[in-house]
Amino acid sequence: MDMLSSLPELVLVMIISSLSFKECVRTSVLSKKWRNLCHETRNIVFKESEYVDRSASDKKSERISFVDYMKQWVNRFNGRYIETLEIYFSLPLGFEADIESLIKFAVLKQVKNLVLDFSNPSWITTTNASWYSMIVVELPLCVYSLTTLESLKIYSCGFDPSKFMKSRLPRRLSIGWVELTDIESLVSNSPTLESLSINFCWGLGNKNIAGDIKEFVFENCDFSSDKNCSFDLPAVEFFKYSGQVLSFSSKRINMVIKEVYLDFMDVNGYDEPDQSTKVEGEVLSGFLNSLRGARTLTVCPYLLQAIQECENPLYLLRPMETQHLVLRTKLNVVEFKGIRLLLNNCPKLETLTLDYLGRNIFSKGLTYGGIHRRTYWLQKSAYKYLPNTLKVVVVRNFTGGKNELYILNFLIGSGRGRRPGPVLERVELYIQNEMHESQRMVALSKAEMLQSTSGDVQVLVHNT
Repeated sequence: MDMLSSLPELVLVMIISSLSFKECVRTSVLSKKWRNLCHETRNIVFKESEYVDRSASDKKSERISFVDYMKQWVNRFNGRYIETLEIYFSLPLGFEADIESLIKFAVLKQVKNLVLDFSNPSWITTTNASWYSMIVVELPLCVYSLTTLESLKIYSCGFDPSKFMKSRLPRRLSIGWVELTDIESLVSNSPTLESLSINFCWGLGNKNIAGDIKEFVFENCDFSSDKNCSFDLPAVEFFKYSGQVLSFSSKRINMVIKEVYLDFMDVNGYDEPDQSTKVEGEVLSGFLNSLRGARTLTVCPYLLQAIQECENPLYLLRPMETQHLVLRTKLNVVEFKGIRLLLNNCPKLETLTLDYLGRNIFSKGLTYGGIHRRTYWLQKSAYKYLPNTLKVVVVRNFTGGKNELYILNFLIGSGRGRRPGPVLERVELYIQNEMHESQRMVALSKAEMLQSTSGDVQVLVHNT
């Protein structure tokens, strides 16, 4: 500690600024020299959850104390500027002036990264938040013209997109838990914007997302009656969509996109297809085609079920550039054909990850559309669907269940020379430490069985 304390104060400030805010504060007890040094950290984070006990009977007094703590901290701040200010304070009704003064402090100190999260941790869906329609805090005018601002995250915080000058919009913008009726102008008129994340917003109308942004996230938003969504993102490198199935269309999408993540988990599966599921299958197949340049592709169980319902799925789906395919799957028989369809359309695939979400207890289970879970992966014709570039298979949350073993035996069989060309080299099984001991023993015994029958294919077991 003496050697560390002998370093120049500027170096010590750099060190504590690299710590989490909580760890930074703890350094004040190390010695007299360190007592006030934490007040020079360039990264300040205020979290109500770390200060206020939500089960306390007098929560109001604790919230008042939390606000006093924040104000005292900034009043004692000794630095000339800050890198980051983060405030997590649920629905700060009655504290608007205090919050505004904290934000103005950050602007005065030329903050680069600003996080203002006034959402309620109990909110799960946009419906929860939309019931509480009043926005307590509005983004102060001084933030719109702040030239040093590089990243802005505003949750349950009112703002006016038109007040951002084209040259003033930060490079990274994240918006959440607010009514957002117009995002088109926000994206298309912002040449400096590189990353846009829209999370748990509602009331979205015209959804023509166009611009040169590199990272785009659309997560669990509630749309108006217009269910059309168009993308024109020729420079995008990371694309994530989670939520409702819309009528997707794409004008231009980067054909060397690094990563795509698609999740329609809120959409229920079905026991029998109908006309609507066929339409959605065609929509999702067309959407996949527009994203076929993705080097890493992550998909959900609903997409695996829906893409097989097209009139001619093999005709609709085109070869993809995907090298790493992540299947978030329940491994129900209703997903099997979709899994094969994707394997068939990833001729450059090197790594396949099965992110097992657990068996659906409501699934009827054994057959679907003439497919039986026991025999489907035993068909010799199944091997022609495997790309001859596949080297590694990863299974997360391995439990040793039958459906897991059926597909793993099929994949390992490909590595034992049942097909020509390069073969599978390695299977990695990740078993959760939190599993019940009896379930864990079953998973380990099934893993050992796979190891004993895998031949030249390595089967590695990891505890997580």
